[in-house]
Amino acid sequence: MDAALLDMMRSGRNKNWAETMVNLEARKLINTANTLSAFHLRDSLTRMNFVQEIKDVVEQQ
Repeated sequence: MDAALLDMMRSGRNKNWAETMVNLEARKLINTANTLSAFHLRDSLTRMNFVQEIKDVVEQQ
């Protein structure tokens, strides 16, 4: 994540905006993972595991 966004989230300055931007980027990442896995991974179980791993990384952040 961008350090500036994290600083905004911690300081309270434009907190709602920063949280919205972080959530938007997280959704974009998950969408990209879904798209790439559909093109490059033939095995459905592998594809689902890959997308779940990306979701887990997003949740940890």
